[in-house]
Amino acid sequence: MKMSGISALAGILLLLLGGGGLAAQDEMQFPVKQFTLDNGLTFLVVERHNAPVFSGYIVVGAGSAYEKIGDIGTAHLLEHMMFKGSQSIGTTDYLAEKELMDKEDSVWAKIDMARQQTRYIALNEPEKLEEHRQYISDLENILDSLTAASSEYVIQNEFDEIYTRNGAAEFNATTGYDFTHYFVSLPANRMELWFAMESDRLKHPALREFFPERDVVSEERRLSVENSPEAKLFEQLIGTAFIAHPYQIFWEWQSEENNLTRSDLRNFFDTYYIPSRLTVAVVGDVRLEEVQNLAERYFGDIPPAPDPEPIYTVEPEQPGERRVDVSFESNPVISIAYHKTAFDSDDEPAFRVIDRLLGSGRTSRLFKSLVIDRQLCLAVSTYTFPGGMMGDLHNAVFCIDAYPKEGIENVEVEKAIYEELEKLASVPVGERELQKVKNNIDAAFIWASYSNIGLAAYLATAQGLAKDWKYIMKMRDRLKAVTAEDIMNTTRKYFTLENRTVATLIPVGKGEVQ
Repeated sequence: MKMSGISALAGILLLLLGGGGLAAQDEMQFPVKQFTLDNGLTFLVVERHNAPVFSGYIVVGAGSAYEKIGDIGTAHLLEHMMFKGSQSIGTTDYLAEKELMDKEDSVWAKIDMARQQTRYIALNEPEKLEEHRQYISDLENILDSLTAASSEYVIQNEFDEIYTRNGAAEFNATTGYDFTHYFVSLPANRMELWFAMESDRLKHPALREFFPERDVVSEERRLSVENSPEAKLFEQLIGTAFIAHPYQIFWEWQSEENNLTRSDLRNFFDTYYIPSRLTVAVVGDVRLEEVQNLAERYFGDIPPAPDPEPIYTVEPEQPGERRVDVSFESNPVISIAYHKTAFDSDDEPAFRVIDRLLGSGRTSRLFKSLVIDRQLCLAVSTYTFPGGMMGDLHNAVFCIDAYPKEGIENVEVEKAIYEELEKLASVPVGERELQKVKNNIDAAFIWASYSNIGLAAYLATAQGLAKDWKYIMKMRDRLKAVTAEDIMNTTRKYFTLENRTVATLIPVGKGEVQ
Protein backbone atom coordinates (compact mmCIF):
# COMPACT_ATOMS: atom_id res chain seq x y z
CA MET A 1 0.00 0.00 0.00
CA LYS A 2 1.49 3.32 -1.03
CA MET A 3 0.57 6.14 1.28
CA SER A 4 0.16 9.67 0.04
CA GLY A 5 0.31 11.95 3.02
CA ILE A 6 2.26 13.71 5.67
CA SER A 7 2.19 11.09 8.39
CA ALA A 8 5.19 8.85 7.86
CA LEU A 9 4.42 6.72 10.89
CA ALA A 10 0.91 5.67 10.09
CA GLY A 11 1.15 6.37 6.44
CA ILE A 12 -2.20 8.09 6.60
CA LEU A 13 -2.90 11.57 5.45
CA LEU A 14 -5.21 12.89 8.13
CA LEU A 15 -6.57 16.33 7.61
CA LEU A 16 -9.40 18.17 9.24
CA LEU A 17 -11.80 19.78 6.87
CA GLY A 18 -11.54 23.43 7.76
CA GLY A 19 -8.22 23.00 9.40
CA GLY A 20 -6.33 24.49 6.45
CA GLY A 21 -7.24 28.08 7.18
CA LEU A 22 -9.41 30.36 9.23
CA ALA A 23 -11.56 31.21 6.24
CA ALA A 24 -12.85 27.67 6.02
CA GLN A 25 -13.42 27.11 9.70
CA ASP A 26 -17.08 26.76 10.46
CA GLU A 27 -19.54 24.19 11.63
CA MET A 28 -18.51 21.76 8.84
CA GLN A 29 -15.60 20.12 10.57
CA PHE A 30 -15.06 16.40 10.24
CA PRO A 31 -11.95 14.32 9.82
CA VAL A 32 -11.20 13.15 6.30
CA LYS A 33 -8.59 10.46 6.07
CA GLN A 34 -6.95 9.71 2.77
CA PHE A 35 -4.81 6.85 1.56
CA THR A 36 -3.78 5.55 -1.83
CA LEU A 37 -3.10 1.94 -2.73
CA ASP A 38 0.02 0.97 -4.63
CA ASN A 39 -2.02 0.65 -7.81
CA GLY A 40 -3.05 4.30 -7.57
CA LEU A 41 -6.59 3.90 -6.23
CA THR A 42 -7.47 6.68 -3.78
CA PHE A 43 -9.69 6.20 -0.72
CA LEU A 44 -11.30 8.94 1.38
CA VAL A 45 -12.72 7.92 4.75
CA VAL A 46 -14.87 9.83 7.25
CA GLU A 47 -15.80 8.13 10.50
CA ARG A 48 -19.26 9.05 11.75
CA HIS A 49 -20.45 6.87 14.59
CA ASN A 50 -23.84 8.43 15.22
CA ALA A 51 -25.73 5.64 13.41
CA PRO A 52 -24.70 2.07 12.46
CA VAL A 53 -24.69 2.71 8.70
CA PHE A 54 -22.25 3.84 6.04
CA SER A 55 -22.22 4.94 2.40
CA GLY A 56 -19.81 3.72 -0.24
CA TYR A 57 -19.29 6.01 -3.22
CA ILE A 58 -17.12 5.30 -6.26
CA VAL A 59 -16.32 7.97 -8.85
CA VAL A 60 -14.82 6.88 -12.17
CA GLY A 61 -12.89 9.60 -13.99
CA ALA A 62 -14.70 9.13 -17.28
CA GLY A 63 -18.16 9.83 -18.66
CA SER A 64 -19.80 10.32 -21.99
CA ALA A 65 -17.41 13.12 -22.98
CA TYR A 66 -14.72 10.46 -23.37
CA GLU A 67 -16.62 8.43 -25.97
CA LYS A 68 -15.22 8.34 -29.48
CA ILE A 69 -17.21 8.96 -32.64
CA GLY A 70 -18.65 5.60 -33.62
CA ASP A 71 -18.87 4.48 -30.00
CA ILE A 72 -21.23 7.16 -28.68
CA GLY A 73 -23.28 5.71 -25.84
CA THR A 74 -20.54 3.48 -24.48
CA ALA A 75 -20.26 5.13 -21.06
CA HIS A 76 -24.00 5.02 -20.41
CA LEU A 77 -24.46 1.44 -21.61
CA LEU A 78 -21.45 0.28 -19.60
CA GLU A 79 -22.95 1.82 -16.47
CA HIS A 80 -26.11 -0.23 -17.11
CA MET A 81 -24.09 -3.38 -17.68
CA MET A 82 -22.27 -2.99 -14.37
CA PHE A 83 -25.57 -3.81 -12.64
CA LYS A 84 -25.65 -7.19 -14.37
CA GLY A 85 -23.26 -8.58 -11.80
CA SER A 86 -19.91 -10.22 -12.32
CA GLN A 87 -18.49 -13.52 -13.44
CA SER A 88 -19.56 -15.01 -10.11
CA ILE A 89 -22.71 -12.99 -9.30
CA GLY A 90 -25.73 -13.18 -11.60
CA THR A 91 -25.01 -16.53 -13.23
CA THR A 92 -25.47 -20.24 -12.64
CA ASP A 93 -22.58 -21.20 -14.94
CA TYR A 94 -20.37 -18.39 -16.21
CA LEU A 95 -18.18 -20.55 -18.45
CA ALA A 96 -21.19 -21.91 -20.33
CA GLU A 97 -22.68 -18.41 -20.48
CA LYS A 98 -19.38 -16.96 -21.74
CA GLU A 99 -19.22 -19.51 -24.54
CA LEU A 100 -22.65 -18.41 -25.73
CA MET A 101 -21.78 -14.72 -25.38
CA ASP A 102 -18.74 -15.25 -27.60
CA LYS A 103 -20.98 -16.87 -30.20
CA GLU A 104 -23.39 -13.93 -29.94
CA ASP A 105 -20.54 -11.52 -30.66
CA SER A 106 -19.39 -13.61 -33.62
CA VAL A 107 -22.88 -13.63 -35.14
CA TRP A 108 -23.30 -9.90 -34.54
CA ALA A 109 -20.03 -9.25 -36.38
CA LYS A 110 -21.44 -11.13 -39.39
CA ILE A 111 -24.71 -9.16 -39.18
CA ASP A 112 -22.83 -5.90 -39.02
CA MET A 113 -20.66 -6.79 -42.01
CA ALA A 114 -23.65 -7.99 -44.02
CA ARG A 115 -25.58 -4.80 -43.30
CA GLN A 116 -22.67 -2.71 -44.50
CA GLN A 117 -22.58 -4.71 -47.74
CA THR A 118 -26.30 -4.24 -48.42
CA ARG A 119 -26.06 -0.86 -50.16
CA TYR A 120 -23.39 -2.15 -52.55
CA ILE A 121 -25.29 -5.33 -53.35
CA ALA A 122 -28.37 -3.20 -54.03
CA LEU A 123 -26.27 -1.00 -56.30
CA ASN A 124 -24.15 -3.56 -58.11
CA GLU A 125 -25.89 -6.92 -57.77
CA PRO A 126 -29.59 -6.16 -57.26
CA GLU A 127 -30.55 -9.70 -58.27
CA LYS A 128 -28.88 -10.95 -55.06
CA LEU A 129 -30.49 -8.42 -52.76
CA GLU A 130 -33.41 -10.55 -51.61
CA GLU A 131 -31.14 -13.48 -50.84
CA HIS A 132 -28.78 -11.14 -48.97
CA ARG A 133 -31.57 -9.76 -46.83
CA GLN A 134 -32.73 -13.26 -46.00
CA TYR A 135 -29.17 -14.05 -44.94
CA ILE A 136 -29.25 -11.12 -42.51
CA SER A 137 -32.65 -12.14 -41.21
CA ASP A 138 -31.40 -15.67 -40.58
CA LEU A 139 -28.41 -14.31 -38.69
CA GLU A 140 -30.67 -12.13 -36.58
CA ASN A 141 -32.74 -15.18 -35.68
CA ILE A 142 -29.61 -17.05 -34.71
CA LEU A 143 -28.53 -14.14 -32.51
CA ASP A 144 -31.93 -14.11 -30.81
CA SER A 145 -31.64 -17.84 -30.16
CA LEU A 146 -28.18 -17.48 -28.67
CA THR A 147 -29.32 -14.58 -26.50
CA ALA A 148 -32.23 -16.65 -25.25
CA ALA A 149 -29.93 -19.58 -24.54
CA SER A 150 -27.40 -17.49 -22.61
CA SER A 151 -30.20 -15.90 -20.58
CA GLU A 152 -30.97 -19.37 -19.21
CA TYR A 153 -27.82 -19.08 -17.13
CA VAL A 154 -28.63 -15.59 -15.82
CA ILE A 155 -29.87 -15.06 -12.27
CA GLN A 156 -31.86 -11.90 -12.82
CA ASN A 157 -31.02 -8.92 -10.58
CA GLU A 158 -28.87 -11.01 -8.23
CA PHE A 159 -26.44 -8.14 -7.65
CA ASP A 160 -29.31 -5.86 -6.61
CA GLU A 161 -31.00 -8.55 -4.53
CA ILE A 162 -27.88 -9.31 -2.51
CA TYR A 163 -27.65 -5.65 -1.56
CA THR A 164 -31.40 -5.47 -0.85
CA ARG A 165 -31.33 -8.54 1.39
CA ASN A 166 -28.57 -6.89 3.37
CA GLY A 167 -30.41 -3.65 4.01
CA ALA A 168 -29.11 -1.47 1.18
CA ALA A 169 -30.56 1.95 0.38
CA GLU A 170 -29.77 4.52 -2.31
CA PHE A 171 -28.24 1.86 -4.56
CA ASN A 172 -27.76 3.50 -7.93
CA ALA A 173 -25.37 4.96 -10.50
CA THR A 174 -25.24 7.97 -12.79
CA THR A 175 -23.34 8.68 -15.98
CA GLY A 176 -22.25 12.27 -16.49
CA TYR A 177 -19.99 13.86 -19.07
CA ASP A 178 -16.85 13.99 -16.93
CA PHE A 179 -17.51 11.24 -14.38
CA THR A 180 -19.56 8.13 -13.67
CA HIS A 181 -20.80 7.55 -10.13
CA TYR A 182 -21.69 4.29 -8.32
CA PHE A 183 -23.09 4.44 -4.79
CA VAL A 184 -25.02 2.64 -2.07
CA SER A 185 -25.69 2.87 1.68
CA LEU A 186 -25.57 -0.20 3.92
CA PRO A 187 -25.60 -1.25 7.57
CA ALA A 188 -22.15 -0.83 9.09
CA ASN A 189 -21.75 -4.57 9.62
CA ARG A 190 -22.06 -5.11 5.86
CA MET A 191 -18.95 -3.13 4.91
CA GLU A 192 -16.96 -6.18 3.84
CA LEU A 193 -19.87 -7.24 1.67
CA TRP A 194 -19.70 -3.86 -0.08
CA PHE A 195 -15.95 -4.21 -0.67
CA ALA A 196 -16.42 -7.72 -2.02
CA MET A 197 -19.33 -6.78 -4.31
CA GLU A 198 -17.83 -3.61 -5.76
CA SER A 199 -14.34 -4.99 -6.26
CA ASP A 200 -15.78 -8.11 -7.89
CA ARG A 201 -17.68 -6.22 -10.59
CA LEU A 202 -14.65 -3.99 -11.19
CA LYS A 203 -12.25 -6.92 -11.48
CA HIS A 204 -14.53 -9.44 -13.19
CA PRO A 205 -17.25 -7.67 -15.17
CA ALA A 206 -19.48 -10.08 -17.05
CA LEU A 207 -21.19 -7.72 -19.55
CA ARG A 208 -23.98 -10.30 -19.85
CA GLU A 209 -27.32 -9.74 -21.59
CA PHE A 210 -25.54 -7.21 -23.78
CA PHE A 211 -27.89 -7.12 -26.75
CA PRO A 212 -31.16 -6.88 -24.76
CA GLU A 213 -29.67 -4.15 -22.56
CA ARG A 214 -28.41 -2.27 -25.63
CA ASP A 215 -32.01 -2.21 -26.85
CA VAL A 216 -33.18 -0.91 -23.47
CA VAL A 217 -30.71 1.97 -23.48
CA SER A 218 -31.50 2.74 -27.10
CA GLU A 219 -35.18 2.88 -26.23
CA GLU A 220 -34.42 5.40 -23.48
CA ARG A 221 -33.62 7.96 -26.16
CA ARG A 222 -36.97 7.48 -27.87
CA LEU A 223 -38.80 7.91 -24.59
CA SER A 224 -36.67 10.72 -23.17
CA VAL A 225 -35.78 12.74 -26.26
CA GLU A 226 -37.80 11.86 -29.34
CA ASN A 227 -41.13 12.32 -27.54
CA SER A 228 -40.09 15.31 -25.45
CA PRO A 229 -40.27 18.79 -27.03
CA GLU A 230 -38.08 20.30 -24.30
CA ALA A 231 -35.44 17.61 -24.78
CA LYS A 232 -35.49 18.03 -28.57
CA LEU A 233 -35.05 21.77 -28.12
CA PHE A 234 -32.24 21.33 -25.63
CA GLU A 235 -30.47 18.88 -27.92
CA GLN A 236 -30.47 21.47 -30.69
CA LEU A 237 -29.37 24.22 -28.31
CA ILE A 238 -26.35 22.26 -27.11
CA GLY A 239 -25.51 20.92 -30.56
CA THR A 240 -25.54 24.47 -31.91
CA ALA A 241 -23.63 26.08 -29.04
CA PHE A 242 -20.83 23.48 -29.19
CA ILE A 243 -19.27 22.72 -32.56
CA ALA A 244 -16.06 20.97 -31.44
CA HIS A 245 -16.10 19.85 -27.82
CA PRO A 246 -17.70 16.48 -26.89
CA TYR A 247 -20.16 18.30 -24.62
CA GLN A 248 -22.08 18.89 -27.89
CA ILE A 249 -23.87 15.51 -27.75
CA PHE A 250 -26.81 15.68 -25.36
CA TRP A 251 -28.00 12.07 -25.71
CA GLU A 252 -26.44 9.19 -27.60
CA TRP A 253 -27.73 8.66 -31.13
CA GLN A 254 -29.64 5.42 -31.68
CA SER A 255 -27.70 4.84 -34.91
CA GLU A 256 -24.53 4.52 -32.82
CA GLU A 257 -26.08 2.91 -29.77
CA ASN A 258 -27.65 0.17 -31.89
CA ASN A 259 -24.26 -0.75 -33.32
CA LEU A 260 -22.19 -0.84 -30.15
CA THR A 261 -20.44 -4.10 -29.43
CA ARG A 262 -19.43 -5.84 -26.25
CA SER A 263 -15.81 -5.18 -27.18
CA ASP A 264 -16.55 -1.43 -27.41
CA LEU A 265 -17.63 -1.53 -23.78
CA ARG A 266 -14.70 -3.68 -22.79
CA ASN A 267 -12.28 -1.25 -24.43
CA PHE A 268 -13.87 1.71 -22.61
CA PHE A 269 -13.76 -0.22 -19.34
CA ASP A 270 -10.12 -1.24 -19.77
CA THR A 271 -9.12 2.30 -20.72
CA TYR A 272 -10.90 4.32 -18.04
CA TYR A 273 -11.93 2.01 -15.18
CA ILE A 274 -8.37 1.88 -13.94
CA PRO A 275 -7.17 2.48 -10.37
CA SER A 276 -5.69 5.92 -11.00
CA ARG A 277 -9.07 7.15 -12.31
CA LEU A 278 -11.08 5.71 -9.42
CA THR A 279 -11.86 7.53 -6.20
CA VAL A 280 -13.64 5.71 -3.37
CA ALA A 281 -15.28 7.57 -0.48
CA VAL A 282 -16.48 5.65 2.58
CA VAL A 283 -18.48 7.71 5.09
CA GLY A 284 -20.31 6.50 8.19
CA ASP A 285 -19.91 4.11 11.08
CA VAL A 286 -16.58 2.68 9.94
CA ARG A 287 -13.05 2.41 11.28
CA LEU A 288 -10.12 3.62 9.24
CA GLU A 289 -7.98 0.58 9.97
CA GLU A 290 -10.72 -1.79 8.84
CA VAL A 291 -11.29 0.23 5.67
CA GLN A 292 -7.57 0.14 4.93
CA ASN A 293 -7.40 -3.62 5.42
CA LEU A 294 -10.45 -4.29 3.26
CA ALA A 295 -9.26 -1.86 0.59
CA GLU A 296 -5.95 -3.64 0.30
CA ARG A 297 -7.57 -7.08 0.34
CA TYR A 298 -10.27 -6.42 -2.25
CA PHE A 299 -8.95 -3.56 -4.41
CA GLY A 300 -5.20 -3.89 -4.00
CA ASP A 301 -4.81 -6.53 -6.72
CA ILE A 302 -6.44 -4.47 -9.48
CA PRO A 303 -3.53 -3.93 -11.84
CA PRO A 304 -2.41 -0.36 -12.49
CA ALA A 305 -2.63 1.00 -16.01
CA PRO A 306 -1.27 4.03 -17.84
CA ASP A 307 -3.46 7.13 -17.91
CA PRO A 308 -5.43 7.41 -21.13
CA GLU A 309 -5.22 10.38 -23.45
CA PRO A 310 -7.04 13.40 -22.03
CA ILE A 311 -9.60 15.47 -23.91
CA TYR A 312 -7.52 18.07 -25.72
CA THR A 313 -10.37 19.68 -27.63
CA VAL A 314 -11.16 23.24 -26.58
CA GLU A 315 -14.38 24.77 -27.84
CA PRO A 316 -13.34 27.65 -30.13
CA GLU A 317 -14.51 31.15 -29.33
CA GLN A 318 -17.93 31.80 -30.82
CA PRO A 319 -17.68 34.47 -33.55
CA GLY A 320 -21.31 35.59 -33.38
CA GLU A 321 -24.82 34.78 -32.23
CA ARG A 322 -26.22 31.40 -33.29
CA ARG A 323 -29.95 30.65 -33.60
CA VAL A 324 -31.91 27.48 -34.25
CA ASP A 325 -35.64 26.72 -34.43
CA VAL A 326 -37.32 23.43 -33.55
CA SER A 327 -40.84 22.66 -34.78
CA PHE A 328 -42.92 20.43 -32.51
CA GLU A 329 -46.47 19.84 -31.35
CA SER A 330 -45.98 21.80 -28.17
CA ASN A 331 -46.29 25.15 -26.50
CA PRO A 332 -43.53 27.66 -27.32
CA VAL A 333 -40.28 27.60 -25.37
CA ILE A 334 -37.17 29.71 -25.71
CA SER A 335 -33.76 28.51 -24.53
CA ILE A 336 -30.65 30.67 -24.44
CA ALA A 337 -27.10 29.43 -23.81
CA TYR A 338 -23.96 31.46 -23.08
CA HIS A 339 -20.52 29.89 -23.10
CA LYS A 340 -18.97 29.96 -19.65
CA THR A 341 -16.08 28.59 -17.64
CA ALA A 342 -14.77 25.33 -16.23
CA PHE A 343 -14.76 24.61 -12.50
CA ASP A 344 -11.32 26.10 -11.80
CA SER A 345 -11.77 29.46 -13.53
CA ASP A 346 -11.63 32.64 -11.46
CA ASP A 347 -15.03 33.56 -12.88
CA GLU A 348 -16.72 30.28 -11.92
CA PRO A 349 -17.86 31.35 -8.42
CA ALA A 350 -19.61 34.41 -9.87
CA PHE A 351 -21.50 32.16 -12.29
CA ARG A 352 -22.78 30.11 -9.36
CA VAL A 353 -24.10 33.26 -7.71
CA ILE A 354 -25.60 34.55 -10.96
CA ASP A 355 -27.42 31.25 -11.44
CA ARG A 356 -29.12 31.66 -8.07
CA LEU A 357 -29.79 35.35 -8.54
CA LEU A 358 -31.47 34.92 -11.90
CA GLY A 359 -33.28 31.65 -11.84
CA SER A 360 -33.49 29.85 -8.54
CA GLY A 361 -37.04 29.77 -7.24
CA ARG A 362 -39.93 32.23 -7.09
CA THR A 363 -37.82 35.00 -5.55
CA SER A 364 -35.25 34.98 -8.33
CA ARG A 365 -34.96 38.00 -10.58
CA LEU A 366 -36.16 36.40 -13.81
CA PHE A 367 -39.14 34.76 -12.13
CA LYS A 368 -40.23 37.96 -10.39
CA SER A 369 -39.81 40.03 -13.54
CA LEU A 370 -41.09 37.72 -16.30
CA VAL A 371 -43.63 35.61 -14.41
CA ILE A 372 -45.00 37.79 -11.60
CA ASP A 373 -44.52 41.44 -12.57
CA ARG A 374 -44.76 41.45 -16.38
CA GLN A 375 -46.91 38.32 -16.77
CA LEU A 376 -44.93 37.19 -19.84
CA CYS A 377 -44.08 33.62 -18.86
CA LEU A 378 -45.53 30.63 -17.11
CA ALA A 379 -42.08 29.67 -15.85
CA VAL A 380 -38.43 30.57 -16.26
CA SER A 381 -35.28 28.88 -14.97
CA THR A 382 -31.50 28.90 -15.24
CA TYR A 383 -28.92 26.12 -15.03
CA THR A 384 -25.45 25.11 -16.13
CA PHE A 385 -24.74 22.38 -18.65
CA PRO A 386 -23.28 19.77 -18.14
CA GLY A 387 -23.76 20.99 -14.59
CA GLY A 388 -21.43 18.93 -12.43
CA MET A 389 -22.19 19.28 -8.71
CA MET A 390 -18.93 21.19 -8.19
CA GLY A 391 -18.48 22.48 -11.73
CA ASP A 392 -17.35 20.92 -14.98
CA LEU A 393 -13.89 19.88 -16.16
CA HIS A 394 -14.22 21.84 -19.41
CA ASN A 395 -15.82 25.11 -20.42
CA ALA A 396 -19.57 24.69 -20.09
CA VAL A 397 -22.66 26.79 -20.94
CA PHE A 398 -25.05 28.82 -18.81
CA CYS A 399 -28.66 28.28 -19.92
CA ILE A 400 -31.94 30.13 -19.51
CA ASP A 401 -35.27 28.45 -20.32
CA ALA A 402 -38.48 30.48 -20.58
CA TYR A 403 -42.06 29.31 -21.24
CA PRO A 404 -44.15 32.17 -22.70
CA LYS A 405 -47.81 32.54 -21.72
CA GLU A 406 -50.42 32.09 -24.40
CA GLY A 407 -50.51 35.10 -26.71
CA ILE A 408 -47.00 36.27 -25.78
CA GLU A 409 -44.44 36.23 -28.58
CA ASN A 410 -41.02 34.65 -28.04
CA VAL A 411 -39.34 37.85 -29.13
CA GLU A 412 -41.02 39.74 -26.30
CA VAL A 413 -39.79 37.22 -23.74
CA GLU A 414 -36.30 37.23 -25.19
CA LYS A 415 -36.15 41.01 -24.99
CA ALA A 416 -37.25 40.92 -21.34
CA ILE A 417 -34.52 38.39 -20.48
CA TYR A 418 -31.84 40.58 -22.04
CA GLU A 419 -33.13 43.56 -20.07
CA GLU A 420 -32.64 41.65 -16.83
CA LEU A 421 -29.13 40.64 -17.89
CA GLU A 422 -28.33 44.26 -18.74
CA LYS A 423 -29.53 45.28 -15.30
CA LEU A 424 -27.28 42.68 -13.73
CA ALA A 425 -24.33 44.01 -15.73
CA SER A 426 -24.89 47.66 -14.86
CA VAL A 427 -26.45 47.86 -11.37
CA PRO A 428 -24.58 46.42 -8.38
CA VAL A 429 -26.39 43.67 -6.54
CA GLY A 430 -27.44 44.80 -3.09
CA GLU A 431 -25.42 43.42 -0.21
CA ARG A 432 -28.47 41.81 1.39
CA GLU A 433 -29.52 40.04 -1.83
CA LEU A 434 -25.97 38.90 -2.54
CA GLN A 435 -25.43 37.56 0.96
CA LYS A 436 -28.75 35.75 0.86
CA VAL A 437 -27.78 33.97 -2.35
CA LYS A 438 -24.35 33.02 -1.07
CA ASN A 439 -25.90 31.71 2.15
CA ASN A 440 -28.34 29.60 0.14
CA ILE A 441 -25.54 28.07 -1.95
CA ASP A 442 -23.51 27.23 1.13
CA ALA A 443 -26.54 25.90 2.96
CA ALA A 444 -27.22 23.47 0.12
CA PHE A 445 -23.73 22.05 0.55
CA ILE A 446 -24.03 21.89 4.33
CA TRP A 447 -27.39 20.13 4.24
CA ALA A 448 -26.16 17.62 1.67
CA SER A 449 -23.08 16.90 3.75
CA TYR A 450 -25.11 15.96 6.79
CA SER A 451 -25.98 12.67 5.08
CA ASN A 452 -23.31 10.02 4.58
CA ILE A 453 -24.13 9.66 0.90
CA GLY A 454 -24.10 13.43 0.36
CA LEU A 455 -20.71 13.95 1.98
CA ALA A 456 -19.26 10.92 0.18
CA ALA A 457 -20.48 12.34 -3.13
CA TYR A 458 -18.85 15.71 -2.48
CA LEU A 459 -15.55 14.21 -1.36
CA ALA A 460 -15.19 11.73 -4.20
CA THR A 461 -16.28 14.29 -6.80
CA ALA A 462 -13.89 16.95 -5.50
CA GLN A 463 -11.03 14.46 -5.56
CA GLY A 464 -11.88 13.42 -9.11
CA LEU A 465 -12.33 16.98 -10.28
CA ALA A 466 -9.44 18.80 -8.62
CA LYS A 467 -7.22 15.86 -7.61
CA ASP A 468 -7.71 17.11 -4.07
CA TRP A 469 -10.83 16.68 -1.93
CA LYS A 470 -9.93 19.90 -0.09
CA TYR A 471 -11.17 21.72 -3.18
CA ILE A 472 -14.49 21.67 -1.29
CA MET A 473 -13.08 24.26 1.09
CA LYS A 474 -11.56 26.31 -1.70
CA MET A 475 -14.87 26.31 -3.54
CA ARG A 476 -16.75 27.51 -0.48
CA ASP A 477 -14.20 30.23 0.26
CA ARG A 478 -14.26 31.42 -3.35
CA LEU A 479 -18.05 31.60 -3.29
CA LYS A 480 -18.02 33.60 -0.08
CA ALA A 481 -15.58 36.09 -1.65
CA VAL A 482 -17.80 36.94 -4.65
CA THR A 483 -18.60 40.68 -4.75
CA ALA A 484 -21.21 42.77 -6.51
CA GLU A 485 -18.49 43.96 -8.85
CA ASP A 486 -17.59 40.36 -9.72
CA ILE A 487 -21.21 39.79 -10.71
CA MET A 488 -21.24 42.82 -13.01
CA ASN A 489 -17.87 42.02 -14.57
CA THR A 490 -18.77 38.40 -15.26
CA THR A 491 -22.13 39.38 -16.75
CA ARG A 492 -20.52 41.97 -19.06
CA LYS A 493 -17.81 39.52 -20.10
CA TYR A 494 -19.90 36.45 -20.94
CA PHE A 495 -23.55 37.48 -21.48
CA THR A 496 -22.91 39.04 -24.87
CA LEU A 497 -24.53 38.79 -28.28
CA GLU A 498 -21.46 37.08 -29.77
CA ASN A 499 -21.33 34.47 -27.01
CA ARG A 500 -25.02 33.59 -27.25
CA THR A 501 -26.98 30.70 -28.79
CA VAL A 502 -30.77 30.90 -28.96
CA ALA A 503 -33.05 27.90 -29.59
CA THR A 504 -36.77 28.43 -30.08
CA LEU A 505 -39.51 25.83 -29.94
CA ILE A 506 -42.05 26.67 -32.64
CA PRO A 507 -45.49 25.11 -32.08
CA VAL A 508 -47.00 23.27 -35.03
CA GLY A 509 -50.36 21.61 -35.48
CA LYS A 510 -50.84 17.87 -35.09
CA GLY A 511 -49.50 16.04 -38.10
CA GLU A 512 -47.52 18.97 -39.50
CA VAL A 513 -44.21 17.49 -38.37
CA GLN A 514 -43.25 13.86 -38.66
